[in-house]
Amino acid sequence: MSTREHVLDHVYKLFYGDLGMCGCGNPEDAYDLIRKLLDAAPFWEDPNAVRDLIGQPGAYHIVLGSLTRVELLEHGGGIGGSWLTPKGEWFRDALRTVKFDDLGDDGSNVGLPHDGGECTDACWLVRVGSVAAN
Repeated sequence: MSTREHVLDHVYKLFYGDLGMCGCGNPEDAYDLIRKLLDAAPFWEDPNAVRDLIGQPGAYHIVLGSLTRVELLEHGGGIGGSWLTPKGEWFRDALRTVKFDDLGDDGSNVGLPHDGGECTDACWLVRVGSVAAN
């Protein structure tokens, strides 16, 4: 498997599988929000920027809680002070290089990593680098 396939498969799994997003409505906006939030971490450096991205307090808690649940974020005393996990750092780098359209409207450009099996910490050691189309 090429690095590009590895990255695309993992991004697809995160977005549609782990986070449970769907392709209706404006999934690209959700994708962009996740990318912007990962770029903003650690959140204590500019907490208002994160609040402005998400909006109302309830949505703030739900969104950051979801990113924590899928192990992209970790927090100490409060969710507003979250920072990226190694997995979160990997996805931040991946979302900087993978455009939403790279995933394809129907997922035909990608598959599930590990034949649908679980990821390990080794997945986050693969260098994202440039995943431009071959």
